[in-house]
Amino acid sequence: MAPKRRATRRTKTEESAEEEGETLEKQPRRSHASGGSKYIGAHVSIKDGIWKAVDSCVAMDGRCFALFLGSQRSWTRPALDPAAADKFREQCSRHRFDSAHILPHGSYLMNCGSPKEDVLEKSRVLLVEELSRCSRLGLSLYNFHPGSSLGSISTEQCVQRIATSINNAHQKTPAVVTVLENMSGQGSTVGGNFPELKSIIDKVRDQSRMGVCLDTCHAFANGYDLSAEGGVKAMLNEFDQEVGLQYLKAVHLNDSKGKLGCNLDRHEDIGKGHIGISAFRDIMNEPRLDHIPLILETPGRPGFEYAEQIELLYSLCDKKKM
Repeated sequence: MAPKRRATRRTKTEESAEEEGETLEKQPRRSHASGGSKYIGAHVSIKDGIWKAVDSCVAMDGRCFALFLGSQRSWTRPALDPAAADKFREQCSRHRFDSAHILPHGSYLMNCGSPKEDVLEKSRVLLVEELSRCSRLGLSLYNFHPGSSLGSISTEQCVQRIATSINNAHQKTPAVVTVLENMSGQGSTVGGNFPELKSIIDKVRDQSRMGVCLDTCHAFANGYDLSAEGGVKAMLNEFDQEVGLQYLKAVHLNDSKGKLGCNLDRHEDIGKGHIGISAFRDIMNEPRLDHIPLILETPGRPGFEYAEQIELLYSLCDKKKM
């Protein structure tokens, strides 16, 4: 789950650029953003224009980013401005962001497994619209929460509704890969454990357009002990066995305010929660997580915002692997 608060304050990069009489666009990408196998970034704001997401990522020295494609408060949105879409694509090209390293996040309003027919229909319409926006923006991935039974239908029925929603969207839109996010198990959400994710994928006709984003906080809250020695490797081994590593398209990097197995979706800053810094060191040195977007959704605190947490994560890498 992406955090409600986004980092909109000016970064040190922006401030120094102003002091030197330069614009942010002229700032060079810093050293660790130019190479290495790990692609770290954060969920950034689209306030004042969707292309601003690219600027924000560059300012915090990210190599990948996530973003919403529109308002989280409404089912209906204005049509995507062609000029804004073109500017977004131009900025991505200018700063060398490949579509495989950009992860749009689905609206929290959507519940593609809802037992409520009106919500289900609106969710299916919005899913098609969001995939169409991805295509117009030149994006190849779309991450969303699978859905919830709301406690009034079985998990199996909810899974079937989610798969039907995806099949419908695939039929109406081209190419974009739909990426399911694992959930914390809070309430009646579906997709908290790996077998549930696989059961959705198994019911999708075009599985070449399916992927998974693993959220570290959600996994920990659902009982996958990343804090234990070897915990990251154990989780990935289990994911490979239950789902298949070919489906792993991204990771959300979040520590957890809650304890192991709490089922609470409560993100914490890196190294400040119950998962702990050792697990993130293991993540940064895990070759199975190379070349995919590793996205921060942490709350941030003064002096430890996204830019500082990105720097910390890169410092955990074995320098021989950079």
